[in-house]
Amino acid sequence: MSKLRVLAIPSDKHGVGKYRILDPYKFIAENYSEDFHIDLAFDVPNDDASFQDYDIVIFHTFIHKTNHADNINRILWLKSKGIKVIMDIDDLWYVDQRHPMYHHIRTSGIPEMKVEMLKLVDHVTTTTSIFAETLNKKIGIKNIEIFPNAVNEDEPQFK
Repeated sequence: MSKLRVLAIPSDKHGVGKYRILDPYKFIAENYSEDFHIDLAFDVPNDDASFQDYDIVIFHTFIHKTNHADNINRILWLKSKGIKVIMDIDDLWYVDQRHPMYHHIRTSGIPEMKVEMLKLVDHVTTTTSIFAETLNKKIGIKNIEIFPNAVNEDEPQFK
């Protein structure tokens, strides 16, 4: 069997990017290298050639750091080529009036953009079964896998 070729795109190098994409996919690359080839990329060019050698593309928040339309077009293109697309989400896609950026987030359309991407991708990964149930009940997402945060308790900040 040939290796599955995975492109993992974290949103940042710390916080959510570290615990949802970087650390888990580094672990997979180091411990399951006979089954998976993992590439990590922080800023993927918006060109088809950058994606042609992959079987799976997984991202948290966005694929391209440009705009929503570019991300939607990329998801559609990947799917048209038979490349599986996985979106990771670890928190609610909307905020309430207690959030300091409530008005900006509400007027920016960010929650609706996240929902559009969640409905478009092949699979969704998330943190807990409770959140998976929320995604299913509130927006009808059924293709969800639980992928707990990758916290390494040996790192200094957890001692």
